[in-house]
Amino acid sequence: MAQHVPLSVSTREARGTAQNQRLRKAGRVPGVLYQPGGDSLSFDADEYEVRRLIRRGGIRSAVVDLTIDSDSPRTVLFKTWDSDPVRDQIIHLDLQEVDLSVEVEADVPVILVGTPLGVREGGILDQTSLTVRVRALPDALPRSIEFDVTDVGLGESVHAGDLVAPGGCTIVTEAEHGIGSVMVTRAALAADEEELLEGAEGAEGAEGAEGAEGAEGGDSAEPEGE
Repeated sequence: MAQHVPLSVSTREARGTAQNQRLRKAGRVPGVLYQPGGDSLSFDADEYEVRRLIRRGGIRSAVVDLTIDSDSPRTVLFKTWDSDPVRDQIIHLDLQEVDLSVEVEADVPVILVGTPLGVREGGILDQTSLTVRVRALPDALPRSIEFDVTDVGLGESVHAGDLVAPGGCTIVTEAEHGIGSVMVTRAALAADEEELLEGAEGAEGAEGAEGAEGAEGGDSAEPEGE
């Protein structure tokens, strides 16, 4: 079951760049709530509280109990947000109102666990996709989906089709979509070349030893007498 988190916001009457800048200076985040079959609603929220919710992880699939101006809570999901990485500040937030009895789609984090076989052989794990899109009832959205990469070897990849969704949830991202791979590094290639050279030198040494034994046997043989 998805986590429920509370968030209180205030109706935002004034709009425009200048007003939004004043809100941000006051520690508020301007936002928009999209309502199914209705007009959108503008609001502003405490920036610290919004940032805290986002940093806790899994917020994209968390069900938010949104209170607007002390009204009854509404069920919403985080849709998108914009941030200023230099100031470490959330500057805009979009929310989507949902019905708990109707399936929705959301992006869910993918967590790769374990140390891949290929990494133990000198490779590097490169996770190219951090999320996959899933479909489920809001309360059935998972906080994350884990995949054990222990058996992934050098040059092998993990795709969305390899992931297993929890009950009541369907992964809608294309099965062929890449999630991550174990990349072959120069160190791994060098190790393979060294192993091949050692094998070749060992084979040459064995052949040389056999030849020497044959030569010694020929010298010790005596010609038959007439």
